[in-house]
Amino acid sequence: MKAITSRDNARYKALAKLVSSAKERKASGLSILEGAHLLAAYLDSGAKAESLAVSVTALEDPEVARLVQRAASAAVTVFGGTLFDSLSSLESTPGVIATVRTPEPKVVPRDAAFVLVLEDIQDPGNVGTLLRSAAAAGAGHALLSPQCAFAWSPKVLRAAMGAHFAMNIVEGADVGAFLRDYAGASVALVPEGGRSLYDVDLAGRCAIVVGNEGAGLSPALARAATVRATIPMPGRVESLNAAAAGAVALFEAVRQRKSKR
Repeated sequence: MKAITSRDNARYKALAKLVSSAKERKASGLSILEGAHLLAAYLDSGAKAESLAVSVTALEDPEVARLVQRAASAAVTVFGGTLFDSLSSLESTPGVIATVRTPEPKVVPRDAAFVLVLEDIQDPGNVGTLLRSAAAAGAGHALLSPQCAFAWSPKVLRAAMGAHFAMNIVEGADVGAFLRDYAGASVALVPEGGRSLYDVDLAGRCAIVVGNEGAGLSPALARAATVRATIPMPGRVESLNAAAAGAVALFEAVRQRKSKR
């Protein structure tokens, strides 16, 4: 299989544009998955990749070779090692880059069992970590307000480690309207003044609501929730990172549900 080595190649130019431009990815409805782990998680979900770009040296890696076989319907382009490295946004070469169709979001039912709601979380690492925690905790849906980091950016995808393919993600959501209509308990995490998180009933239908890294939740969204909860912090720190706070709340719900069963 001959490897492409020229930057003038049309396939290289198109892929480089997709990797570097969020605008291009949104317009095309495509996402970029860098590395074998993300591609494996995507294929495990039953979805099919549109195309694969593979480093000529990575073809000798059994894991990459198996993924290329699994993604048999995808168009495969092999690039010379140096040229492939210039495509990736990672410091160490991922060996394979997949182009996939960004999943269409589904309407979140008002009686959904377990939901994560994010308001204006702007750091891609925090968004990805929160999605990963939510998927691990068994949440079926995540709603992101319009000012959140783009859920399908490469940085968010890497931080989420495959969580995108285990849950329904709705971007640009009217999170206030969702909370007002939600049939379960909506729990707004606030740094102080709320009920202790450990005294809040999270064993039934619930939505965990996490706000911006600096400003926290807007007053309007905090009021729209059925309960405001604060994580007890006996140590001498002012607050938790948004992703850490969300994870604590999500897994407190897991603990309560397990105890109830």
